[in-house]
Amino acid sequence: MDLVDERRLDQLMWRLQTWAVFAREPGVTPSMQAALERHCRIDHAAILLFPSTIDDLRASLRARGFEILRTCPSTVVRRRLAERYDLDLPIAIVYAVRAAGGPALEVFVPEPGPGLARVAARERERNEETHLALEVLAPDEIVVRGLGRLLTSVLGFAPDGGGFNPYEDEARGGRTVLYFSRPTAWPGRVELACAGHYPHVLRSHLARTPELVADG
Repeated sequence: MDLVDERRLDQLMWRLQTWAVFAREPGVTPSMQAALERHCRIDHAAILLFPSTIDDLRASLRARGFEILRTCPSTVVRRRLAERYDLDLPIAIVYAVRAAGGPALEVFVPEPGPGLARVAARERERNEETHLALEVLAPDEIVVRGLGRLLTSVLGFAPDGGGFNPYEDEARGGRTVLYFSRPTAWPGRVELACAGHYPHVLRSHLARTPELVADG
């Protein structure tokens, strides 16, 4: 990877903390914090990077103490980039963990293609796909909706897209993800990741998500 992406990756690792990122938030009471920790775990941090090859990325991750667990296609990020840039770029997800434990790392890697330089320039400036992911431990519609309500009513997030990826958590029926974003503070974007397919929750969430405006 080039130096810009190396620095972006290192900054994300430095920022990847435990539940303290939410405990410091105004309005978060001890009971709210306990509910978050009861229903979720911090699963991973994610970032969109632009290595010359997947092997180049894997070498950079291993040099930082990560083990590559799996690589699979992304449907959600691919669709978001298509809407934002009017491009259809296949995206791979590289999922890695540290032997020492703690949250994992999820890296989105687009295939080389026309228009990729424009995507890289904007992403490196705005980090629009960088996020912190919370895995819902025992998801059902009530729990997922309640967690989404906590993120929007107390923590200042707004719905920011989502989707269903059948390639992740295949043994548990795929994975539904709901994204939330806010203009200030870390994390600026949060993913609620739920094993299984929750079409009603997803449809309601997407209906409250502003449309992406394509970058000409």
